[in-house]
Amino acid sequence: MNVDFQALPNCLASLNIEVEANAVKAKWEDVAGQYLKFAKLPGFRAGKAPRNVVEKKFTKEIRQEVTKQVLNDACRQAITDKGLRVLSISDVEDVQWGDDKSLKFRTTLVLQPHFDLPDYKGIPVTVPGGEVTEAEIDEALENLRDQQADFPDVEPARPLAMNDFAVVDYDGTIEGEPVHVKFPKAGKPLTHNTDFWLKMTEEAFFPGFCAQLVGANVGDTREFDIEVPSDFPVEGMPGTKIHYKVTVRGVKTRVLPELNDAFADNISKGKSLPELRIMAREELQKQKHAQIDTAKRNGVMSALLSKVECELPTQLVRQQTQSVLSDIVRENQARGVTEEVMKEHERELVGTAAQTARERLKATFILVRIAEQEKIKITEAELRSRINSLARRYEMPFDKMLKELKKRGALDQINEELLTAKALEFVAREATVTTAPAEPTAA
Repeated sequence: MNVDFQALPNCLASLNIEVEANAVKAKWEDVAGQYLKFAKLPGFRAGKAPRNVVEKKFTKEIRQEVTKQVLNDACRQAITDKGLRVLSISDVEDVQWGDDKSLKFRTTLVLQPHFDLPDYKGIPVTVPGGEVTEAEIDEALENLRDQQADFPDVEPARPLAMNDFAVVDYDGTIEGEPVHVKFPKAGKPLTHNTDFWLKMTEEAFFPGFCAQLVGANVGDTREFDIEVPSDFPVEGMPGTKIHYKVTVRGVKTRVLPELNDAFADNISKGKSLPELRIMAREELQKQKHAQIDTAKRNGVMSALLSKVECELPTQLVRQQTQSVLSDIVRENQARGVTEEVMKEHERELVGTAAQTARERLKATFILVRIAEQEKIKITEAELRSRINSLARRYEMPFDKMLKELKKRGALDQINEELLTAKALEFVAREATVTTAPAEPTAA
């Protein structure tokens, strides 16, 4: 077999392959032999027809099968002989049969990017400290108190003051038109709301909004103009004046529960306050360990990415960019960002998605190479465990989930995700770790 290899840009390569006549003839004999065994022809019992009759009858089918098998075998052999790291075979072209039954063809391969694997052991990373302080436990308990706070009406009744919690109805207009009509990208919440809660601070809603309500009693209505601040993210709105009509429906205060055994029992049945502090410490410890693990993985991955420069397969970059972009759009939609705003920032979103896609792909290739170097493998048990997790998530029997994943060709992707995660954990374990100094406690 003769192979001419030509490297192409964007991680592509071309192979011009010629398979000698004797190898093709041997394959022809094998395929024709199978037809000879099972062919059914008029006047002959199955498997008893003469070879020349069978070959004449099924020449086209035999030729197609021989071509397919010879091309597959030749490609695999050429890839092995050349030591190529192939992601996929994108095209097979110019298939030519010689008069002597030799076979020539050209194939285009998508290759893994070429790069020298950097030193991945002992990468220096800095992680946050893992010690839980009493101050952090106190803060955690205060957060729990905040979550359990009650908001009764102010007694005895009095006018609104700063730091109260106000319940209001409001309508906003610009030059007599609802705000969202004048500026559709601003959304309806700036135009109207009922039973809206806000803490009376200088910056709440719009700067100066709450100050206009100081002194108002329940049932009072006030009208005033508010200037949209310069950093408001809707084009054309900064500096615009919005006329608000606000009716006060309630004046509330926040009452925190007392930090005692009764509070602890309410949070976790049967627990005392000292036991609740122990639980808080354990939970904070878990969170810090998770933060340390994340910092190690992020640190070593950032270092590896900075040490490797390589071309990436264009087609894969496009596919990954589209996937990342879809995720970004879904996240923005969930946050209430309108299509108009996303369209306005389309170029930035696509640029961000493309950069993220390239980093993800490069990270995958680096980690796969490390897995090869360290002979890291995914066991059958690990693969089954991941499939089991997916089956539970989608409330599907294991066998059905496995069948669905095979149908979609997703098993290789799952295996790759597990492999790269395992390789990243290996590199993180091998890192040289420095703990960041604790931040000074405020006096």
